[in-house]
Amino acid sequence: MKVYLVRHGKALPPELDRSQPLSEEGRTEISHVARTLQNMNLSLGCIFHSGKLRAEETAVLIGDALQPAEGVRAVGGLKPNDEPAEALELISAAESDLMLVSHLPLLDRILSALVGPAEREEWPTFECGSLVGVERIGDRWQIFRQLGPSMIY
Repeated sequence: MKVYLVRHGKALPPELDRSQPLSEEGRTEISHVARTLQNMNLSLGCIFHSGKLRAEETAVLIGDALQPAEGVRAVGGLKPNDEPAEALELISAAESDLMLVSHLPLLDRILSALVGPAEREEWPTFECGSLVGVERIGDRWQIFRQLGPSMIY
């Protein structure tokens, strides 16, 4: 089983738009990431997002490229300051590979819960628009992929 943790793309600052949609740069970067994932023939059951506009737009852009079997959906438990428990329940209930589009600090907390805090020194950073893939092998999770806008350009 594989889980892809994605931080939303670059968004407009709240003083320009309180809903914080993706900026033009953020849209472009996410489109490049989505195209790269599509070229990798990534297959997903579902893409879940936090419901915040910048996460939704990120999830939809990636979803348009990957066409997950169960689509793109907003769920609870993926907001920036949520506890990781709900996200971990989503992961444990999944029957196929999935993607979670969320925010910091939650993504770091989910990653810590999966791979363990002892591995933290080796963790990739979640820049805007980046992805970290983790895979369950036996009863352990390990990081197997990192991708982000700065790696594509």
